[in-house]
Amino acid sequence: MSRRKQQSAFDQVSEFNRGRIVAYRDCGLSFREIGNRVGRNQTTVMRICDHWMQEGTTDRHGRSHPPQCTTSREDRQIVHMTVTERSLTSRTVAQHIESATHHSVSARTIRCRL
Repeated sequence: MSRRKQQSAFDQVSEFNRGRIVAYRDCGLSFREIGNRVGRNQTTVMRICDHWMQEGTTDRHGRSHPPQCTTSREDRQIVHMTVTERSLTSRTVAQHIESATHHSVSARTIRCRL
């Protein structure tokens, strides 16, 4: 194996090629065929496809924090509720958001959004 080929074996897979791998897999190609087309090892292709199936993304970087439990629309609703009715507690607002969206939001989350 040439020195150039050895060095490229440890290069990171670009985001473009990760997308190609997922698209080829959706088309029904085998891991071996995909690896040959993108110039990567079959195991690498399997790992990227598994990550896509589990996480729904091909990002290499994990999150440094958990995902937000409220959307920006819900955040605006929280602010609007507290501005219009200043006597509301964070627990009351959390209960209202939970009844409207059917997922639980803590009182601490409400305080952080304000």
